[in-house]
Amino acid sequence: METVVKFICQNGQEVTLRPAAPEDARQIIDTINSVAQERSYILTDKFKKSEIEERDYIATLDTEKNLLLVAEVDGQVIGGLGAHQASSGRHFKTAHVCEVGLHLIKPYREQGIGSKMLEYAIEWAKAKGYKKLDACIFTSNKRSLNLFRKFGFVVEGKRMKQFRIGNEYIDEVIMGKIL
Repeated sequence: METVVKFICQNGQEVTLRPAAPEDARQIIDTINSVAQERSYILTDKFKKSEIEERDYIATLDTEKNLLLVAEVDGQVIGGLGAHQASSGRHFKTAHVCEVGLHLIKPYREQGIGSKMLEYAIEWAKAKGYKKLDACIFTSNKRSLNLFRKFGFVVEGKRMKQFRIGNEYIDEVIMGKIL
């Protein structure tokens, strides 16, 4: 499997997908914070780690079991995907499961980038011997629900009123894909 993938997205820009490097830390934090401000797509309201902590995390990430992928345009990180071994690999019973989540900043949604990121993650997970992928998605995130369905993820359950955003309660959908 190629570790760096380049393609032209629907708006005509070249996008590069590649594993994150420690020097991406600041831009990863910025993209997560950008998405977090929208309040309806990811759990965090603000990235909790410092840039130094994120650099250290990326530098020490066990890339045999975990993937931190970035999408970039013109040298700027525009989104990311995390694929991490369930239970951080602490339990043999879930070692075959990989948990996936992704984010893209608003100007780059609906451009086919999320599809390419998820496709990359599926290929990577198969190459690493994973047997199942999991994703937990807010029901308010219709775009993400549709993306994961498109790639064969099915709803395995729903946690009712799992999150409170402002005065509204949001359900969480648990999706899975057998590889």
